[in-house]
Amino acid sequence: MRIPLPARLQRGVSMVELMVAMTISLIGTVIIFQVFEASEGIKRTTSSGGDAQQNGAIALYSIERDLRNAGMGFNDTPLAGCNVIGYDNTRVPPDFPVSPATLLLAPVRIMAGADARTPDSLVVMYASGTHTTSASSTIATMAASTDPVRVQSVYGFRAGDLIVVRETIPSAPPKECTIMEVTAVNTVDSALVHAQGPYTLPWKSGASVTSRFNKPAGLGVVYKAREANVYNLGNLYDTNGMTLPVHTTYYIPKSPDPAPHNVLATVSAFVVSPPSQLADNIVHMRALYGMDDGVNNNTVPYNTVYAAGDGIVDRFVDAPSVPTPDWRRVLAVRVVLVARSALPEVPNAGRGQPCDTTTAEPTWSGSAWAGSPWNLNVRLDLSADTDWQCYRYKVFETTVTLRNWIWAASS
Repeated sequence: MRIPLPARLQRGVSMVELMVAMTISLIGTVIIFQVFEASEGIKRTTSSGGDAQQNGAIALYSIERDLRNAGMGFNDTPLAGCNVIGYDNTRVPPDFPVSPATLLLAPVRIMAGADARTPDSLVVMYASGTHTTSASSTIATMAASTDPVRVQSVYGFRAGDLIVVRETIPSAPPKECTIMEVTAVNTVDSALVHAQGPYTLPWKSGASVTSRFNKPAGLGVVYKAREANVYNLGNLYDTNGMTLPVHTTYYIPKSPDPAPHNVLATVSAFVVSPPSQLADNIVHMRALYGMDDGVNNNTVPYNTVYAAGDGIVDRFVDAPSVPTPDWRRVLAVRVVLVARSALPEVPNAGRGQPCDTTTAEPTWSGSAWAGSPWNLNVRLDLSADTDWQCYRYKVFETTVTLRNWIWAASS
């Protein structure tokens, strides 16, 4: 026989007990989310700082690697700086550079930003030939600009090479440097043919290609015997990429550039491809020339004797101060990159409040000099981005010696 339980033992949870339990659960949930928010903020800050460290290191390494090669293959320093003209049938218009732009035969060029908030751009140029790194002089006068270029030695030249011809004895008026694409090498009369249209690459199992850089009617420039040098920039059709000619521009796209903003991008003058995105979240770049010109502007304190041409950098100076530098005196380049965190930080006062993650703009090494328009070597102006104070930043800088330029082929 079953004995029924007392009615008082069959009662459920009372409303008071339920509310107490819910209150305890809600308090626990709030504490859990607070801990999660704090840990997530720490994680975001740590990972963002790591991303900035990685992006900045990769970007600076790439620039430094190219700068160490700058000037290779055309380091006749007294002849540097000529304006190079050319033709490329993949361009619209095909004649380049388009005025007022210039393409100079120089190891590195700093293209100054419009103001302190606008990043500089850096143009690096060098040859990649594997057989010779010096010029070959002309031995015959060209009757027309489409004639083959006859040189003292064709050693190291092959079909597909991109060459630059530079006048060594100035004529009146001086001739511009010209770019040509070698379509055949005639060893009998030491001639470099630069014809228009299809041709074969004997060194590549007779593969057929079509010349890009040879204008049908020529560039209108002829060179005389023993009055011009021919520089081999490398081969356009090297599938391994080891001997490709290099003319690379490093820049940070800004509106209205269609490329993503706040990245370090590169574009090549000789390789047909859209701009490449090298590193994310690079927001500023500055560069200075290291000049051996005997001028003291108090930016090289370790130097005590300021003499031009002694092989010691006398000053660092920005591009606006020396728009046309004496290329013989450019011995080094100082570069700074600013990388930022990928995600903005929450203000200390809470979401929706003014950002205070970074309260002072970052700086880099150096001292101000008289005449510096924006004090570029000290202050890095990030105010082009209205929310710049919401992010964390890391500054990367280096000074690279232009060793190929110092090991000049002529003095």
